[in-house]
Amino acid sequence: MTASTGPTFRGLLTGDRFAYGAELVTTRGLPPAETPSPLLEMAASLLADPRIGWISITDNPGGVPMLPPDWLAGRLPEHRGRIVLHLTCKDMNRNGLEAAAWRYAAEGFDNVLAITGDYPTAGFGGIADPVFDLDSLGLISLLRSMNEGLRIQSRRGGTESLARTNFFIGCVVSPFKRHERELMPQYFKLLRKLRCGAQWVIPQLGYDMRKFHEIKLFMEARGTAAPLVGNVYLLSRPVAKLFNSGKLAGCVVSDELLAQVEKYAAGADKGRTFCRELAAKQLAVFKGLGFAAGYLGGISKAETFGEIIDQAESYGPDDWREFI
Repeated sequence: MTASTGPTFRGLLTGDRFAYGAELVTTRGLPPAETPSPLLEMAASLLADPRIGWISITDNPGGVPMLPPDWLAGRLPEHRGRIVLHLTCKDMNRNGLEAAAWRYAAEGFDNVLAITGDYPTAGFGGIADPVFDLDSLGLISLLRSMNEGLRIQSRRGGTESLARTNFFIGCVVSPFKRHERELMPQYFKLLRKLRCGAQWVIPQLGYDMRKFHEIKLFMEARGTAAPLVGNVYLLSRPVAKLFNSGKLAGCVVSDELLAQVEKYAAGADKGRTFCRELAAKQLAVFKGLGFAAGYLGGISKAETFGEIIDQAESYGPDDWREFI
């Protein structure tokens, strides 16, 4: 249990009840001076909502420099066990990644999603050079080694083991590939991530629910029991067009779904009802398929998370079969 109420993120994923999480994205630049941070207020509201088990804070998504995830997490110390921090390989070499991991551990933030990361798309004076000294597999191996007691060269010769960390390591996989030659390397790399120390899995973004089911079937066939977290991003017309364009890696919207979103976006509510219902149905499918949890992103108001979760919970126990 955390210092606040409710189970930790690790407890939620290893428990027997379907849980819900919320994604938060930090900002580029400082919050307005001497005024409450809207992002901090939103995070606090989400963590106070009994429907939401945890929040997950991104690390420079889209390749744009932003406040680091532990800046926000550090302002919510009583909820350490209910916060997941992303850690990406694009902006730091292996020493920088190890230092960031030590900082997370020292601050008490043990839930880490290890990601290769988006290629930089912005930066001071131009586009930043990507680092990628390690990829996600190497980062997972580093975090596992830290959990086991990282062995380093001793100043007196030989080696010594450092204090063990307690990271709960997550990884990603994308089943949304057009060709078998693209898809199978994703699954083979997923198995390597799990062997190297990943303890839970979240697929990247897509809207073909049968592909999410495919991940579960693949993992069951290989005898892996790592918890699966279903990934949902609330669509709007601009977001659907971006995901459909292929310009954002790991996010896929088909031409058919884009046409549907544009059709409803022409209505009085600009597609709001359709997109919320789609997100709720996705959550219902994840619950029906036996995923450990559902994860909601793309939302700017705390109350919207709860409204979509309530809609997902309103469906009958077998309704999800009609949505797949």
